[in-house]
Amino acid sequence: MRGVAWTLGLVSLLFAASACSSGRGSGDGGVHDALFEVSLDLPPGCPPAAGNDKGVGTPCTMNGNQCKNGLRCTCDPQLGALLVGVPCFCTLAQFAQNGSKVPCTDSVPAGYCGTNATCCNYLNAAAYCVPSICLPGNMCLEFAVDAGP
Repeated sequence: MRGVAWTLGLVSLLFAASACSSGRGSGDGGVHDALFEVSLDLPPGCPPAAGNDKGVGTPCTMNGNQCKNGLRCTCDPQLGALLVGVPCFCTLAQFAQNGSKVPCTDSVPAGYCGTNATCCNYLNAAAYCVPSICLPGNMCLEFAVDAGP
């Protein structure tokens, strides 16, 4: 599925990777960061050439500090993890409020992602923005909790 690997990788980087942090990370992408290799099959036009009115989709480089106003570069180390093989652009991500059922509805303001970007829910834990061109059929990946055997 196009874009699914990128979306899964972004979520792993921004939210699930906190369990991998040892507290030793300096944010420089060194060997102390957990590496997640992602193979991508991006839709044509993804990543976009420029960001939207909020900056979502703005090209960036690792540790380049190009993302402003609370945006994060998808290629920056976050919470002790680093994605390898993802397109580098700025995104918005926010943890959900306590008791959230649909973070894009009850945890972020209207228009949170701006034009040509989609707010996606990560379970009931977070909301994150993806350039719409990067989502097949403009649909977010749906996550489920696997309790195991």
